[in-house]
Amino acid sequence: MEAPPGEGRPGEGPPEGAAYQWATLDEPWREAFRQAWQALRTGNVPVGACAATADGEIVHAARNRVTDPAAPPGEVAGSALAHAEINVLARLPFRHRRDLVLTTTLEPCLQCAAAIRLGPIATVRFAGADRYWDGCHEFGKLSAREARRTQPARIGPRADELGLFATLISRIGPALTPRYQQALRTLGEAALTDLARQLTGGSEVRLLTAMEPAAAFGYLWPRLNDVVNSAETL
Repeated sequence: MEAPPGEGRPGEGPPEGAAYQWATLDEPWREAFRQAWQALRTGNVPVGACAATADGEIVHAARNRVTDPAAPPGEVAGSALAHAEINVLARLPFRHRRDLVLTTTLEPCLQCAAAIRLGPIATVRFAGADRYWDGCHEFGKLSAREARRTQPARIGPRADELGLFATLISRIGPALTPRYQQALRTLGEAALTDLARQLTGGSEVRLLTAMEPAAAFGYLWPRLNDVVNSAETL
């Protein structure tokens, strides 16, 4: 299994913890992060996702395309609906097998959680917490019918640097408006918001997008580790 390059400066090896965390990821996880990284490089909200069978065979992978003018056939682009999870689910046939695992880099929002509920998904795995949408996933309260139905199993968020990395990259870019920053601070996400603002406003974002996601994770590891070890947790 490859060792990801990069840490504090391009070309350096990552800290042992970053290398270990990345090495433990299965292929659906890696593909989700690759999709998120492509979203970052194309100016979209950096979130990626994929659907796979229980044994890890990827059925379809997709990324956020909210700013793209076009998308592959069957996917959505150029609107607030064009989230990574939506684009994965849109490619799954009607009445498809219902035991798929959806792996996504970020905790699904209300829209995506509802789509997952209607899709052929048995388990949802997500890396990064999203306090902005946390608590919007329990649809059993809506009706007796929903309460009787089996909810998809939820695995996440990760309580480590990789989970923070997934949340952080979703905050990088033009979406990090002053109003959004204030909302995140109110929710207790000050340290990560400060880091996202630092990366968005400086030259480092160009450096990061030139790297592959494993290398960028190693590069950001020291600062992610600082957040993990601070009083702020996600």
